[in-house]
Amino acid sequence: MRNPLADERQKSLGEQAFDRLKEDIVWCRLMPGEEVSEARLAALTGFGKAPIREALFRLAQEGYVIAIPRRGHMIAPVTLQMVKDIFELRLLLEPAAVEKACGRVERADLLRLDAICAKGYRPGDEVSEARFMAANKAFHMAVAWASGNARLARSLSQIIDEMARLLHLGFVLRERPEGLRGEHSALIDALVKGDCEGARAITVTHVESVRGLVLEGISAHTGLYETELRRTPAAAG
Repeated sequence: MRNPLADERQKSLGEQAFDRLKEDIVWCRLMPGEEVSEARLAALTGFGKAPIREALFRLAQEGYVIAIPRRGHMIAPVTLQMVKDIFELRLLLEPAAVEKACGRVERADLLRLDAICAKGYRPGDEVSEARFMAANKAFHMAVAWASGNARLARSLSQIIDEMARLLHLGFVLRERPEGLRGEHSALIDALVKGDCEGARAITVTHVESVRGLVLEGISAHTGLYETELRRTPAAAG
């Protein structure tokens, strides 16, 4: 007979392994195009092979890794087309979510998150960078959830995570921190007032601005090989 408590413990470890590996991929500790094995990931994270296997299955479903028969897995490569697709999709989804959220947001919650973002972070300090990135995502997701469309919010959440990997790949966090402050205050005012047109325009401008930073950073710090973007040797050091 299976032990329900053991099953629950195993599920918990799988979730933890998934969170850890996803973070390592998003932060480019595991680089695009890098091949990994269950044994190596187990040694790297301290989890057993079973939780790692469960995590890899979920990561493959979400497009972060690619299974390679008889060899293990590859961290999903980043291509120029992928970068364009991610930003195009965000430009389709986020302005729509913002419009639906007009007049439905909690001003106090957004101001609290914006205050954390406004403090910025120390470039190169992963703790402060992570705090900023978490607050920034929470801000955008608070607006997305206020749209009342859960599928839209979940889709946007995955896009923001994928975009975070592009920020790290292009060293945007370390080299262009001022460019990531965004226009949160103006967006909050427009959302609270129910100014849908203004909120949409602010959102589009913000996403396009970040797209410019990412493309500039990736161009400076990666090489383009067979349509894949990979960190150049100089940047990797």
